[in-house]
Amino acid sequence: MELVTYQKYRTVEEAAEMVHLLKDNNIDYYIENIAPSIDITFTGGTELEHKIAIKLYQNDFDRVDKLMCNIAANSIDLVEEDHYLFEFTDDELFDMLKKYDEWSKTDLILARKILKDHGKDITDKQIEELKKDRIKELKKPDKGSAFWLTIGFLFATFGGIIGMFIGYYHFRTKKTLPNGDRVLIYNKRTRKVGLYIFCIGIISLITGILLWYSGVLQTQ
Repeated sequence: MELVTYQKYRTVEEAAEMVHLLKDNNIDYYIENIAPSIDITFTGGTELEHKIAIKLYQNDFDRVDKLMCNIAANSIDLVEEDHYLFEFTDDELFDMLKKYDEWSKTDLILARKILKDHGKDITDKQIEELKKDRIKELKKPDKGSAFWLTIGFLFATFGGIIGMFIGYYHFRTKKTLPNGDRVLIYNKRTRKVGLYIFCIGIISLITGILLWYSGVLQTQ
């Protein structure tokens, strides 16, 4: 079974608490350095903010979620009265629950508690439905950027390697969903264009090498 990214952190120190939790509960994990060697803007920029990824087996995702929720629930009473979530509207708090993957477990539990205090008790069944809807939303493929596909085509035609990288990225790159599923980022059309760009890049690179090699032979 493949290890997939569960959580990303900017530093090893930020990841330390999670590592201790996994060790204490005998959960297999792997720490990966995801700091990019180059700044590739078309990746969306999200991974440029993180240096460390903690990977788990997908069947451990729910277990770790529950462990983290228990820790968050036990610390909820320590939240100060001036916490920023107390300024959120009910609609904003509910939107947090819908986009649960964008918030910490503590924030989600506090949002749910505030809604309950406002007379809007969100049941566990509703939470599960919101999670399912979120997964469906995140599974929808992206159509990609026409700008970067054009850049990829130009680089593939005249440069080779960079164009190949751009093409391959649009053709094969996957993203990890909050439940651990791995899905392709782009839709069929964009992936098809990415494959074309990748192939053009290979042809361009081979052609360039052959021309260079023939030129070397002619000078000898």
